[in-house]
Amino acid sequence: MPSAETIAIISILIAVLSAFYARWSAKEAHKANDIGRLNALLAFRQHYLELMAHQEKLAQMLQASPGGLEACRNKYASLDLKLREISQEIDSYHAKVVKNKI
Repeated sequence: MPSAETIAIISILIAVLSAFYARWSAKEAHKANDIGRLNALLAFRQHYLELMAHQEKLAQMLQASPGGLEACRNKYASLDLKLREISQEIDSYHAKVVKNKI
């Protein structure tokens, strides 16, 4: 039967290995969250670009209506502002993902 010291040493070794694994696991989860956030932001970017293209087509159809054309311009400006915010966030998360060399 192993002595108390042997059991203590094995327990310490297991605890140290568990701590290293927990740290590694937390880092990997953080990387996965950053990648997921970047993918979501890219999907938002694509969505806003599609909405802006739709507003351009709508503006071409409503050229005879000053009120409709103005509404399209306002909506386009709002979408452009949101797209710029998304682009700034993408730049931020892109730097994090590249820094982690994923």
